[in-house]
Amino acid sequence: MWKRVLQGIVLAAVVVLGIKTGIENFQSSLAERSNDAAVIGAWNERLSKLTAPIPFERGFVGYLSNADIPGANYSSDDAEGEFVLTQYAITPLILVRGTEQEWNILNLDRGTFEKWQQENAGKFEVVKSGGGMYLVHKVTQ
Repeated sequence: MWKRVLQGIVLAAVVVLGIKTGIENFQSSLAERSNDAAVIGAWNERLSKLTAPIPFERGFVGYLSNADIPGANYSSDDAEGEFVLTQYAITPLILVRGTEQEWNILNLDRGTFEKWQQENAGKFEVVKSGGGMYLVHKVTQ
């Protein structure tokens, strides 16, 4: 008889803990979603301002990040995520890695940008910058 009572108590405790864990996971996922929406919204706003000078609505735009610069520090997860966020934010423009396009977005930290700028002196003009991102236009020669 006491075994059945003990089994019932243990079963009830497991069920209560399971419900508690489920509620905590649900609350945590809601907090993550709102954080993701805020991050995406901020990224979209930043890119909207940055790309405003581009004179066309459809076409190709180059993209360069720290991951593309030898010796620069970067997180591969961040680099890939930021590329995807940037592509999402500038749609219907199409993002292409590299700086072969007339218009290019550089997602570089200050030191890496300065190094890139020295190596590409006279080839590009910085049209707009902000938040560690630069819109550059290829200089025609």
